[in-house]
Amino acid sequence: MINEHDNDSVTSESNKVYNRSADRYGSSSSAVLLDNQQTQYLRFAALIKNIALDAPAKSILDVGCGNGELYKFLNFMGWRGQYTGCDINEKLLQIAKQRFGGIDVHRADIMSPPPGERPTYDYVLMSGLFNFNVGQSREWCYAFISRMFELCRGLCVFNAISTSVNYEDERMFYLNPLETLEYCISHLSRRVTLSHHNLPFNYTITVYKGPDWQSI
Repeated sequence: MINEHDNDSVTSESNKVYNRSADRYGSSSSAVLLDNQQTQYLRFAALIKNIALDAPAKSILDVGCGNGELYKFLNFMGWRGQYTGCDINEKLLQIAKQRFGGIDVHRADIMSPPPGERPTYDYVLMSGLFNFNVGQSREWCYAFISRMFELCRGLCVFNAISTSVNYEDERMFYLNPLETLEYCISHLSRRVTLSHHNLPFNYTITVYKGPDWQSI
């Protein structure tokens, strides 16, 4: 069980880290603590693999949208639906708005639900949010994934750094892929895929909403 204090601590530390990176790097991939744009885009490619890009009626929520790079990538790949981004860091959101006129991004913490009913989206995506160690626990990450799943109508997709690594950097946060897969299957949906081959030491999990099994 995640209490409000745990989430406040993670949020506070995260904002400290990303305020510094936003001030230093602005619109580059380094502003969201990624090594370079090439590896960032490889993560994005895995993230959108099962999304209908050319369906105008579809909607995406980009959780932890940062400076809007996924929005740029989606448009390059032919996305025709509705895009919404949310993040807890105001500096990164302002950079996204400066980069892309009319982009629909807003400040929100999905772990702190608003008093009213929260909208849902066909696709809920998250890339890189778990990667940097800001004091989060495995249980916090699982609660975050569950909240993403609540917000989706079709599927949610996220990535993380695998525990199957040569060494661990104390600045980074690692999630065991098999344990995370088991959590998703046991608590969210039996229709789950794990991709552990796109980038070294990274993996992507897709969780499908709806009937457990569909006839072919």
